[in-house]
Amino acid sequence: MYSESHCHLGDMTYDDLIDAEKKGFTLLLTAGIDLPSSEQALETAHRHPIAKACIGVHPWYADEFNNSVRNEFLGLAEDEDCVAISEIGLDFMGRMTHEWVREETFIDPKIQYETLDAQLGLARELSLPVLVHDRAPKMDMLDLLERSGNTNTGIAIHGFSKDLDYARRCVDNGIFLSIGLRTIQSAEVGFIKALKETPLEYLLTETDSSKPEGVHTVCKLIADVKGLTQEEVGRVATENLMRLIS
Repeated sequence: MYSESHCHLGDMTYDDLIDAEKKGFTLLLTAGIDLPSSEQALETAHRHPIAKACIGVHPWYADEFNNSVRNEFLGLAEDEDCVAISEIGLDFMGRMTHEWVREETFIDPKIQYETLDAQLGLARELSLPVLVHDRAPKMDMLDLLERSGNTNTGIAIHGFSKDLDYARRCVDNGIFLSIGLRTIQSAEVGFIKALKETPLEYLLTETDSSKPEGVHTVCKLIADVKGLTQEEVGRVATENLMRLIS
């Protein structure tokens, strides 16, 4: 049993979703990065029961969030296949344009904070969990999340890549850590220590891609670090994700 807490399935077909199910997947959360991709996430979720949608505006496009988009999100959230607000967060390390060109500049921090705050508020209003992109300095994101009140409706850190102190603080606040394929394959010593000491009950698995089968590799690498089996990691991570969105 396997799950994806954070992927971008795009126009994945019904046959693609059937194939994922055959590979042991029981839950895939496909995330939006703006309004059109959030709408597309819901369309994908409608194609198969194992796919569920997340709606949100990525920090790369924080300047596109406004009251009109918020109102559209309120409508999308009425759909039972919408289970979380994502992908939201902060990113001060550059950005990708909509044309998928990497830029070193990033959206003004004030705008990013305002957009994140608005979307955290939307999640509280809708009683939905959030999956958060954290490319901000040190513990800045956790400082904000602790004050936000969103721990009551559920939080996960997407693509966790920080250290043991950060991980411990997340666990103390009931925040899940989602382990990504790219992060774990290029892991640093501090990350591996955090992964080893974080209880499995606080871990999720993801690829941040359109190819969920990479989760098998994530589960194998987590299992190697923690002295478990790949199947056990997959099962518990899936139970954790179901708990987050329930």
